[in-house]
Amino acid sequence: MTGKFSSDWELAIDLPLGVVASQLARIEEQLRQLNTRARDLLQERGAGQRNGAISVRLENINKALDSIGAFISGLEAEIEATRRSSDAVFSHAPYRKPSPDRDD
Repeated sequence: MTGKFSSDWELAIDLPLGVVASQLARIEEQLRQLNTRARDLLQERGAGQRNGAISVRLENINKALDSIGAFISGLEAEIEATRRSSDAVFSHAPYRKPSPDRDD
């Protein structure tokens, strides 16, 4: 039963979280590259003005990041609560062989 739960957990939660983590790492790299290009353009053309559409996009990105952060915190809390409740049911005490009855 534990093996099935473990494989269900991996397929339902662990693997998708790995995919999301990889996607977020790629997004971070894209933002770093974009930041470098923006810095280079600003150095070439001076300070200039920030386009209103760019401001809106940056604001939307910040809102999405805040939402993701809140969601991740909630998911961590839920997983931890589930882990604590299952720890209460399944003790992690080491297995000991029962000792034979002795009449010494």
